[in-house]
Amino acid sequence: TKKSVFTLLNFILPEKNIMPMHCSVNTGANGDSAIFFGLSGTGKTTLSADPNRSLLGDDEHGWSDQGLFNFEGGCYAKVINLSKEDEPEIYGAIRRNALLENVTLSDDNVIQFADNSKTENTRVSYPIDHIDNIVKPISKGGHAKKVIFLTADAFGVTPPVSKLTPEQTKYYFLSGFTAKLAGTERGITEPTPTFSAAFGAAFLSLHPTKYAQELVKRMEAVGAEAYLVNTGWNGSGKRISIKDTRGIINAILDGSIEKADTKRIPFFNLDIPTALPGVDETILDPRNTYENPEDWNKRAHELAHLFIMNFEKYTDNDEGQSLVEAGPKID
Repeated sequence: TKKSVFTLLNFILPEKNIMPMHCSVNTGANGDSAIFFGLSGTGKTTLSADPNRSLLGDDEHGWSDQGLFNFEGGCYAKVINLSKEDEPEIYGAIRRNALLENVTLSDDNVIQFADNSKTENTRVSYPIDHIDNIVKPISKGGHAKKVIFLTADAFGVTPPVSKLTPEQTKYYFLSGFTAKLAGTERGITEPTPTFSAAFGAAFLSLHPTKYAQELVKRMEAVGAEAYLVNTGWNGSGKRISIKDTRGIINAILDGSIEKADTKRIPFFNLDIPTALPGVDETILDPRNTYENPEDWNKRAHELAHLFIMNFEKYTDNDEGQSLVEAGPKID
């Protein structure tokens, strides 16, 4: 299977000075590439399919001295609640030669994208050329300028966007945090935290810190910047809108986020912008979305503790120990 091959590549390629990555990649008109890391349900496929940028690939890539390249020739997207308005690229990719999984049909054979009666893990596989705007003729591009870690934080704690230092980049890459959403996996009915090193722990063949070091080494060589983006929930009890998340991604890609004033939130010590073009300002600080900000403090303390406990497994070498300071702090 492709996952077996990807696991093998995670062993072989680092020795050949190539960084294997479980991610999606797209490229701008000026050749500026962006990498999107994220576990299932975080929006990796959706956000990398951007009408204003060319898709290089949506799942498995390598980063060499020559730039980024795709290992595959297709895409695998979630389709629960898919709509033409919110995700036109994926919606348009569902045609002949696409393969749908776990979906239901109406009596007149219309796909019921909102039906989660069987599972919320409804999917579609399609050739990459079902996306109109792709990198041609070969799925390869230049070095990344932006690296984006996506999380769907069901606890409502993580800010919609934070800029990361190199040490924080390693820490949150090793943490690979998201929340398992109800119905994504059999038996999961409540949101629970998931930590997966490099956003693909099952495929890592070497010590996880090796991949974190390689990623940041590549980023520093080309001046790339990293961001943590929460596509999940906040204190309102609602998921952050695709419109606001798109606005955040656009601000990262066009550089306008670099001009924004910032402030630091407690526990996680993450720097967050106070305003971004096209984004609802009230959501940028997650504390503002709670009727009682103390509720955020309680949840943040809980989630910070989970991060700290999870990261202990990486402190069996000097590199992992040195990154503890880059993570959350609690009394």
